[in-house]
Parts: sequence; C-alpha cells; structure tokens
Amino acid sequence: MKLLRNLLAATTFIGVVFVATAWRIVPPWLLIMLLIGFGGFVAATVLAFLGKQLGYWLGMVLAVTVLAVSLPAPAHIFFLTSGRVLESGIFLVGNLLQIIYLAAFIRYILLRRRLSRGLSQPP
Repeated sequence: MKLLRNLLAATTFIGVVFVATAWRIVPPWLLIMLLIGFGGFVAATVLAFLGKQLGYWLGMVLAVTVLAVSLPAPAHIFFLTSGRVLESGIFLVGNLLQIIYLAAFIRYILLRRRLSRGLSQPP
C-alpha cells in the first residue's frame, strides 16, 4: 500500500511539471483535458493517503488511461526523436510510473486475494 501511495504521489508531482510544460504547447481544449486528468490523480492520491481503497482503484483506471492515450501519440514519439529532453523525460518517467503502478497494483490485488483465500480455508 505504501508503494502504491508513493507512486501516486510521484505521478501527481510529475503531473505538475507536465501541466506546466504543456501549458505553452498544447491547444486549450487539450489543456482542459490534461487538467481534468491531473485532478483525477490528485483525487486518487488524496484518497489513497486517507486510506480509501477507491484511491488505488482510481489510480489504476487513470494509469491505464494514461498509457492508452500517451504511448501511441505521435507528438510524444516526436519529442523522443527530436531531442526535446524535458518533454521526453516527462513522457518516459510518467509512463514508467504508470507501468510500475499497474504492476504493483496487480501484485497487491493478487496477494490480497491469496491471503483472503488462505484465511478462509479450513486447516
């Protein structure tokens, strides 16, 4: 749980840098979408730090959404191939955080499931 909370917090921090960078280069409609997503990560982080399960599940949904939208985006590939270090770094670190979050979330769910089955089975 601590790892998941810390990953959500790191993602939220990267989100601040991302929105500040994107502010200059994306159209207004896209900036609004980015701010909505950022708000979702802030909500997930706050809920997780308050001990609410919903925060972790919201983080999982947001991580999948970010990867689905971000990885195939031609502009992101352009950042990598054109040597734009800040934008490339945000893209790589942000997506890596999402992948690690998903792996840790799946591990947590499987471990929780295994423990609940082990406790419910008679000796």
